[in-house]
Amino acid sequence: MGMRAHADVLGKLLGKDEYGRARERYVRYLAAYKVVEQNLSLFDKMARSRDTSDLISAIYESMRVKDRVLASLEEGIRRGDYKLAFECDNVRAAFSVGHDDIEKILELAREDPKITGVVLATLALAYGGVQPVRR
Repeated sequence: MGMRAHADVLGKLLGKDEYGRARERYVRYLAAYKVVEQNLSLFDKMARSRDTSDLISAIYESMRVKDRVLASLEEGIRRGDYKLAFECDNVRAAFSVGHDDIEKILELAREDPKITGVVLATLALAYGGVQPVRR
């Protein structure tokens, strides 16, 4: 894959269009996943994706527990275990990722699984919108 193709996928991921919005929602969900599941190996798996199949497998792993992650996040915020860096009336909606979002991510994974996986994992690990409360 040439540098131009890498740049195209990166541009879509970081853009403000439908791909960028899908990335934003998925990264926000992955940040919740990170805090709730405390499973950093998923992010390593995403970043090390050698092919589309590897990245799809990691995406599946993250989505398989979506309902549990969102319910645990809501409960954890109520209990004071997690805090958000922004006002939010509907935590589930703010951190949810939908079918259309995943389709857009999969389109980019098909074009360049390595860049897509590295960018998603990096942005999710850097996301500061949800944090555990240190006690």
